[in-house]
Amino acid sequence: METKLLLPNRYKRLGWFIFVPCLILTILSILQLTPSLSFFDGEHVLSQWTTIKVPEKGTLEALFDETSNDLAGEILMTLTAIGFFFVAFSRERTDDEWIMRVRLESLLWAFYVHLGGFLLSVWFSYGLGFYMILSWNMLTAPLVFLARFHWIVYVKPYLEERRATV
Repeated sequence: METKLLLPNRYKRLGWFIFVPCLILTILSILQLTPSLSFFDGEHVLSQWTTIKVPEKGTLEALFDETSNDLAGEILMTLTAIGFFFVAFSRERTDDEWIMRVRLESLLWAFYVHLGGFLLSVWFSYGLGFYMILSWNMLTAPLVFLARFHWIVYVKPYLEERRATV
């Protein structure tokens, strides 16, 4: 099945190369295990390269009194999203009707899990905990999609083939 909406297969490898390290850094940053890896706030190892001076709008004094803005979190989340996009929406080597159906079903699964997590967080968390759960929920849709799609396409046939040979 020829679809024009998917990227060529060569983007998948580039996507894995970007997605996996950025996802690990995002998870470590959200967990805030150490201040050197806390990219969303505080002093971290990349702050000298990712901090820019931004003048505030408004008064003339504010134009000369620059405030600093750390873009490490934004850069990390953007690279994670771009990596996910390349991995999830590039063609497989043999992209047929079955792959397209698995891709669509995996997207639906990811959306359902993401929506379920969002509804649970709306009803059962408050204050800062709500925002923490929302930040974690940003990662559920990509992770569920990739896990289900690759399980159905690659892992499950491999395990069935091994069982058949034993």
